[in-house]
Parts: sequence; C-alpha cells; structure tokens
Amino acid sequence: MAKKKNVSRTDAVREAVDQAFKTQVPRERLGDLLDELGNTAGRLRGAVDELRPASEAEMKALRAELETLSARVAALEAKPKPAARRRASTGDKPAAKPRARKAPASKPPATGS
Repeated sequence: MAKKKNVSRTDAVREAVDQAFKTQVPRERLGDLLDELGNTAGRLRGAVDELRPASEAEMKALRAELETLSARVAALEAKPKPAARRRASTGDKPAAKPRARKAPASKPPATGS
C-alpha cells in the first residue's frame, strides 16, 4: 500500500479547486471547438451544394423556361412595330384670339366730411 502524504486541509482544498478549474477550461474550449466545427460543416455543405451538377428535374425546368423565353422573343421579333402617329398639323385651325382683359375695379370716390 502506498503511503499518503501529510497534506494540510488548506493545501487539499487548494489542490481540489485547481484540479476543478483545469478540467473546466478544456471543457469550455471543447464546446467552442464543437460550435466552430458545426459552423464550418454548414459552410462546407453549402459550398458542395453549389458545386454539384444540376439534377435532372432542374435541367427540365431550365429547358422549359428557356423554351418559354424563346417563344416570347420570337413573338416580339415577328410583330412589326406600329408606326408612330403624327399629330394633326395646327395650320388648319385659326389662331385663337387673345382674351380681353377686364379693367380693375375702381375704388368708390372718397367722400369728404
């Protein structure tokens, strides 16, 4: 049997607290590392999704959209542009006469007292 060291209570408590802190710090750091690993995995998953080739359903949808746009462009190109309407010339109408101005209302004559 191994001999026990004679340790005072103060030293024993100090050593127990020190040991508790030593185990707590790596646990917190481990939590931070796991969070960081999860975030990195999410970013990696997004990058892989962007790099993967399009699926068959996506290709069919793109083809359908392309055909729709092609038909719309063909319809726009086939229609002749309507000629711009010209405004009727104003030479046929006689010029309007200027309106006569009304004279300003005159003040009533002042009566003297």
